[in-house]
Amino acid sequence: PIAAWSLGEVRRLVKQASTHRGNRSRNGADIGVFLECWLVLGYETGARWGDLWAMRDTHFQGSQLRFSTRKTGEPTYRCLSPQCIALVTEMLRRSPDGRVLGWVCGKRRAMRMMKSLLAECGLPGSSKWLRRSAATHIEQRQRGQAKVFLGHRTPGVAEKNYIDWSQIPSDIPTPPLISQEG
Repeated sequence: PIAAWSLGEVRRLVKQASTHRGNRSRNGADIGVFLECWLVLGYETGARWGDLWAMRDTHFQGSQLRFSTRKTGEPTYRCLSPQCIALVTEMLRRSPDGRVLGWVCGKRRAMRMMKSLLAECGLPGSSKWLRRSAATHIEQRQRGQAKVFLGHRTPGVAEKNYIDWSQIPSDIPTPPLISQEG
């Protein structure tokens, strides 16, 4: 079964990431801001890790993000929250090359940092769960829209591989209760 974080768990991760503000990496990046930005941008965009690490200043116009996914080449558009834009702006302020996250560290180091953050929160999963969680939460509010958000061309991929159906109990079929008459 597919598992994703609840909205409360995503919020808890972001809050825990903020406790690392002020800690600096070797290249001067604020680790707390970096982790917060990764979590919020990853959640709000549903982007894969490679797309997140490739995002640049030129992809942002006001509160909109426009980029092409590496896997499919599809153009993707997102409206981002003020919180997300503030974090992106803070990351870009120190970026030496216009990348939002990719300038801070490589994949191996980033994954160690995420694993450590998850352990601090006592949560299972990996950064891939940001995409799953966003898709699940969209499906909770707007049936059938997770596949649109994820940008899947093939029908059923979102439903089969990304949505945590345990968080959408109204879709779980249940028989009538035995204990009730009628």
